[in-house]
Amino acid sequence: MRDKRKASAILLAGLLVLTFLACLPYAPQGPFDARSYARLAGMRLEQHPWTALIEPFFAPMRIIAGAPNFLVAALSVLIWVTLGAGVWGVLADWNRRGRKNVSHTLAAGLKSALIATSSLTLLLLLFVIARVPGWRLVVRDPNVIVADLHTHTVISHDGLVSLRTNLAWHASCGYNMEAVTEHDNLVAHVVRGLTPSQRNKLPALASGLEVHSVRGAMALGVCRDSSIKLGSTSDTAVFAKKIHDKCGGAVFILPLKGLKLADVDKLADEGVDGFEIVNGGHPGLPQPLRRRLLAVSRSRGLVLLADTDWHGWSGLTRTWNVIRVAGAGSLSLSRRAKAVIDKVRDRDSADIIPVAAGYMGVPSRGRAVFAPFVETVRYCMELSAARVISWWLWAWAIFSLWIFIENKGFSPADILPALLVCSTGFLLILAGICQVRQGMGTTGFGYRVGLATIGAGLIAFAIAAFRGVGFIGQRHRPGFRGR
Repeated sequence: MRDKRKASAILLAGLLVLTFLACLPYAPQGPFDARSYARLAGMRLEQHPWTALIEPFFAPMRIIAGAPNFLVAALSVLIWVTLGAGVWGVLADWNRRGRKNVSHTLAAGLKSALIATSSLTLLLLLFVIARVPGWRLVVRDPNVIVADLHTHTVISHDGLVSLRTNLAWHASCGYNMEAVTEHDNLVAHVVRGLTPSQRNKLPALASGLEVHSVRGAMALGVCRDSSIKLGSTSDTAVFAKKIHDKCGGAVFILPLKGLKLADVDKLADEGVDGFEIVNGGHPGLPQPLRRRLLAVSRSRGLVLLADTDWHGWSGLTRTWNVIRVAGAGSLSLSRRAKAVIDKVRDRDSADIIPVAAGYMGVPSRGRAVFAPFVETVRYCMELSAARVISWWLWAWAIFSLWIFIENKGFSPADILPALLVCSTGFLLILAGICQVRQGMGTTGFGYRVGLATIGAGLIAFAIAAFRGVGFIGQRHRPGFRGR
């Protein structure tokens, strides 16, 4: 009984720590003004209510997605999981076999590391492809429009979603206006097959395009008149003049790593209306460049935006633009879209607030290296009461199942991970089929991603079978039984 009591004490201690962190008065979750990261009043972030029912299963994605740079955090987590699982496998085999077979012990560690890393990778892929719902921005002010001015559909060469899916996702995240900025192509997007009441529940829609700029950035144009034909160009000044003069639109820049500090002023001289201070798809904006964007926007009167750059990967968003427009709540869809474009075009920065759910940018070296631990603490501090309760219920349910399986003489350390990976594979196949159905597009990229996802699901089944071979037809001494 001592092992059982020890395990339950460890579980209880972990849940108490999680609850303590969730009860702390400071919450690292915003909404924040992305320019200063000051907390904003009059608006809040909320999770979709049903996700609290299975919160522990969403935790890996929320831990990584809430980091300053999700790519850095994901890499750090995968490295730590690989090392941790490898050490665990070595120690477990060493305890069983002693020093008799070193090569077998090292092989056991490698096997454990590969299984753990591949399983986590497949789980993260599921979250990305299945578009698990994330944060929603709620603003009660009727004189506010919540907009996203940078997003894509399957018409872009790397887009995954149809226009209707794009609009529905934006509506679920709190947006009531969006611009679809396809790569190198100004598309007159039209929503078909919906009744007026159905269409009114979706965001207002504007068309735009994204082109490569000669200064190592992406130039984005959003138009009031999308029927005009615009040839793409890498000359920012020419591009800005076309957008302004031909379609009454606005131009802003997505800074990338190739953009030099001196180019920020040059781009302002060439007629751009603003910059993206945060971008959901490219969160790693270096601090020197960020400071330069802030300085130039103040001195030149340019706007700063917070856009998603959503291509259909993942269902989590951390960026919104809150734009004050008198009487916004009574505007038609077309007038709402025009009002947002005019605000950016007129550089009305006082009425445009770029909003972020949390800090986005290049993390410190310590935060990057120890991302699994730092981001887990941050995640726990963000938990609501309902999500904490979900953790308690699921933790004790799984613990009880663990004891039941072990008392039956089997190894829960083999069975439960195999079931988790098998479930992941099943869901990956379903997500892949759904992706194939809507991912044809103009390039077939989404279709290929769907097929690859189905393949990943089959790999998950293979891993589950391999992981479960150890318990099929075998019984183990129950570890929680007293002597």
